[in-house]
Amino acid sequence: MANILINGKKYIVLDFDNEQEFEEAVIENYKHLFGRSTIYIDVKIRVGKKDSYHKTIPDGFLIDFTNRKKPQLYFVENELSSHDVYGHIAEQVLRFSTAIKTRTTNFRKKLLENIKSNPQTIKDIESFGSAGGFNNVDEIVNYLLDNPIKIVVVIDEATTDLYLSLNELKNTPDTVLMQRFWNGEKVVYLYEPFREELNELDDDLSSDSTIDEFDTIVCAAREDGFIHAFMENDAWWEVRLSQKAREQLKYLAIYEKSPVAEIKHLAEIDRIEPYKNSGKYIIYLKNKRKIAPIKLDKDNKFVAPRPHRYTTYEKLLKARKISELW
Repeated sequence: MANILINGKKYIVLDFDNEQEFEEAVIENYKHLFGRSTIYIDVKIRVGKKDSYHKTIPDGFLIDFTNRKKPQLYFVENELSSHDVYGHIAEQVLRFSTAIKTRTTNFRKKLLENIKSNPQTIKDIESFGSAGGFNNVDEIVNYLLDNPIKIVVVIDEATTDLYLSLNELKNTPDTVLMQRFWNGEKVVYLYEPFREELNELDDDLSSDSTIDEFDTIVCAAREDGFIHAFMENDAWWEVRLSQKAREQLKYLAIYEKSPVAEIKHLAEIDRIEPYKNSGKYIIYLKNKRKIAPIKLDKDNKFVAPRPHRYTTYEKLLKARKISELW
C-alpha cells in the first residue's frame, strides 16, 4: 500500500472502521469528490415496489448540475472494499439497476418531501435549477425522475474483481475512489474524482456554462504510443471515462507531445469497451484523417492536455491554437 509524503512528513493508510464512518467522510468531502455543481442528498429511501425482490435502499442521492439545463440524478452506494464484491457490492448495484425500472410514485413523493424539509437543499437546488430554466423544485425533481437515473459507487479500494463484476452490467456505473491517510496528527484524503473530464475545469464553471456539451476527447501521446495504438491498432486505451463521457463522445484527436506539440490527427469513435477490468476503457476508432494543425501556444504551455481533455468537434475544426479548444 502506498504512503503519501507532504512537506517531509509521511502519511500512512488509515482504514475506515466501518461503512458509517466512510459514508460520513464521503458526505463531508462530496464537493471535492463529485464537483462543485453537485448536491448530495443524505437520505435513505426505498426504491422499487414494496413486495418486489428488486427493491433497494441507496446510501444517498446525488444531483449533478454541471449541465444546468440537463441535471442528472445518481443513486449513490458507499462501500468498503472489505465487503464481498460478488455477494454484496455487485448484488446491490444490480438491485439498483432493476429498481430504477420499477420505481413508484411513492419514491418521487418521498424524495420531494426530504428535499423540502431542508431549506438549504431547496435553496441550492433552486439556485442551480433557475440557471437552467427550471421554475421550482417540483419541476426539477420531475425532470430528474422522468429521465434515466445513473449509479455511482464510492469505494476505499478499487480492485480488478470489483471492475469485473461492475462491467457485467449493461451500463457500467461510475466509481469514485477515496482513501484516508494520517501522520499521527493530521488526516488527508487521496481520491479519484467523479467525472474526471470536468476535474480541471470545475473552478471555471459558471451559471450558464456549456462545459458539459463536449463530443471530442483530445489525448496526449508520445511518438511510439501514437504509432502503436492510433496508427497501427486503430485504438486508444487505458482511458478513464465516466458514463456521461462514454455516452457523448464521437471523436478522438491526438495531441503529439514535444517536439511536435500539435494536433493534426482525428478519428471517429467506433465503440468504447472496458479495458482489462482496470476501471478504464479502450476506444476503438474508424475513419482516421488529418486536419489542419492546431499548435501549442508559445506563451502558454500549460493548455496542453495531460493526459487528455475534452472539447467539441466544431471547436476542433476552427482552432489554430490549443488554447482555443477549451
